[in-house]
Amino acid sequence: MINRSNIGGLDVLEVPGEPGGLTVVLLHGFGASWEDLLPLHRVIAAPPGTRWIFPNAPVEVALGPWMSGRAWFPIDMDALNRAMMSGTHRDMSSITPAGLSEARDQVLAMLAELDADRVILGGFSQGAMVSVEVASSGVFRPEGLIVMSGTLLHESVWKQALARLPELAFIQSHGRADPLLGLEAAQRLHAVLTETGHRGHLHEFDGQHEIPAQIIEKIGAFILQQCDRGEQPPAATE
Repeated sequence: MINRSNIGGLDVLEVPGEPGGLTVVLLHGFGASWEDLLPLHRVIAAPPGTRWIFPNAPVEVALGPWMSGRAWFPIDMDALNRAMMSGTHRDMSSITPAGLSEARDQVLAMLAELDADRVILGGFSQGAMVSVEVASSGVFRPEGLIVMSGTLLHESVWKQALARLPELAFIQSHGRADPLLGLEAAQRLHAVLTETGHRGHLHEFDGQHEIPAQIIEKIGAFILQQCDRGEQPPAATE
């Protein structure tokens, strides 16, 4: 059963789970919609009774004649296309995209109304960027962070914010031949996460801007690992 509802101002697709169980929130990429990542709930290994939330990004964007999609914030398509035509990738590490803070606040408002104690947050492409922005805010602490084909934004801001947070577990994936968001920027994002004290691995794969089967398997293993870690009894004290 899949429910449609509005949580904290965002329209969401929800696959209900067991009360008190894990909740996984996945944010789609630019130009997609809440249905884009929905099939993942059927193929990612997760504990029985896991609740899945797939929000619809708030910004409508034109994709062509009579075609539109959703976005978390606008992007400079001309700059992106110029970089692709030149065989390079756009470096966004010094950029704070317009609308990023609004997207962060909208996701935070949704998370505040989820009524969930254990949440793993993640996304694909632009959704991955927003997920890192939400986690770095320090307002909401996910049990784990999933970063699929994301990139490094406003590096100095993330470095300062992430360095103030307790250790966060994350999993990151990126295609070596990604034509949209380069692997080098993903590697730099991984360095920022680890150098600021967080624990995770970047899984590179032979592919493009996608979520292949081997990454789906690794994400499932990551989710189960975080659940096992969360259920461990506290260490004895003397």
